[in-house]
Amino acid sequence: MRKIHASFVVLPLLLWSATLAGQTINSLTAQEKAQGWQLLFDGKTLKGWHPSAPVPSRAGAPAPQPPQPGALAQVGSAPTPCSAAAKATHWDVADGLLMPCGEPPGYLVSDQSYKNFILSIEFKTEENANSGVYVRSPKENGGYEVQIWKKQPAGYNTGGIVATAKTARDYNFKADQWNRYQITADGDHLMIVLNGETTLDTHDAKFSEGNIRLQYQQFPIAFRNIKIRPLP
Repeated sequence: MRKIHASFVVLPLLLWSATLAGQTINSLTAQEKAQGWQLLFDGKTLKGWHPSAPVPSRAGAPAPQPPQPGALAQVGSAPTPCSAAAKATHWDVADGLLMPCGEPPGYLVSDQSYKNFILSIEFKTEENANSGVYVRSPKENGGYEVQIWKKQPAGYNTGGIVATAKTARDYNFKADQWNRYQITADGDHLMIVLNGETTLDTHDAKFSEGNIRLQYQQFPIAFRNIKIRPLP
């Protein structure tokens, strides 16, 4: 069993304070660079990422995805129209923000695979949104989905990991405001922090390495400040 160093425990509050202090978005401070953080989104392009949509079946309909408890699209989703430049990928970059758009739903996947790390990512969405951040997604399928959904039918709500661990109580993101997830994966130790508050601290060994995937369920959402710190 791996143990997370004590200094990692205070990182959520330190990083959250940095954002509140007005740090430039989509950039690394000198301290972050010294600590080994890497910027995964440059705020201008999709460099380091690629889209992944459901594969069409022979009949032309999307192929079914691996089932997960309660993972059904909510009623009333309203996809944002794509700009001309984003029609092929269904992911727009504008004003330093990363935003899914149009149809069909799908994912944006990191080109690189990661094993042990701390991932920091900010998101802004509406009250009834349904999205998620997948980590350790092997071959761009499965992995741990860190939920962004306040009322998931099976109870894997915001701050939990779908089909792996539920939160002990509700931890709601702030609608129409910027929120920050810090996701630590160190061996079988998984820790989720939302806006500086730990929502989940658990152990699971189903997935040891894989890509990062941002989920698009046809609900407007924006991402920024995507950073990762590889761990030994």
